[in-house]
Amino acid sequence: MVNIGTTGIIPFMYFYGIQRPVGSTYLRVDPIVNGNSGFENWIHGKKYNNIIFQQTFWKEMAALFEGPKIIDICDPDWLILPIDFVETGNLVHAITCSSEELTRLVKSYFPDKIVEHVPDRLDFKRFPSPHASHRDKARKAVWFGYIHNAYEVMEQLLPALKEYNLELRIIANAPYSKDDGILALNPEFIKYEHHTVNEFIAEADLLLNPRSEKAYFKYKSNNKSITAWKLGLPVAVTPEDIARLMDPEERNREIAVKQPIVEKEYNITQSVAQYKEIISTVQNLYFS
Repeated sequence: MVNIGTTGIIPFMYFYGIQRPVGSTYLRVDPIVNGNSGFENWIHGKKYNNIIFQQTFWKEMAALFEGPKIIDICDPDWLILPIDFVETGNLVHAITCSSEELTRLVKSYFPDKIVEHVPDRLDFKRFPSPHASHRDKARKAVWFGYIHNAYEVMEQLLPALKEYNLELRIIANAPYSKDDGILALNPEFIKYEHHTVNEFIAEADLLLNPRSEKAYFKYKSNNKSITAWKLGLPVAVTPEDIARLMDPEERNREIAVKQPIVEKEYNITQSVAQYKEIISTVQNLYFS
């Protein structure tokens, strides 16, 4: 592959001045710029060969920058917010998306543009040793993420959590406070921090990852599931999953299948290679 030069990534949290942890930047920027030659957090005034706008719709910069330009998208925020998505998208050479559903949506806007699925992947160096072999009936379930997402999905698992007397741990930006029955379980709250979240997830027996029928959820990636599998935890999406995964052998069987997939397909080094390939393609198409 030809030398693509230096790529500056403009993170969502940097562009919008967000001080709290941001999941998309943690997943899709930090592990790429940490230890991968040729990619770095964008510095104002520094000259770059290429730019990646991570969930950042900065149409003025997209218009001014003369090299290969990519927008990386993890949520269709333009569906509910006044964002210059189409205008900015028309100014870049390629768009990358975190899920297959989101990729299909974006391709409908830009049928003639390079639009590729770059999955959320993991920096394996951030992970502790996986959960040891499951030997006992499940006692603790864990959910992690932004608390407003929990409000959309957790209630559907309430009957199963009560029936199997599972302890509930919630790792989030704020405690669970919606009066929907979950509070009656007295869930343990742990403040989300990037440097501790994996250890706290790994202490549970299974991860809760219920889904919603609302449009936004169908565009979300599988990053919670692959995180759990990497840590040696099975994933419960439905109440029926909870019932099945109470059995330690069921939990072990799921991990035996899923963990090798994570190791093979979800190493962050594969995202680095993908971005290099996309930039090389853009260089050949537009700058050769």
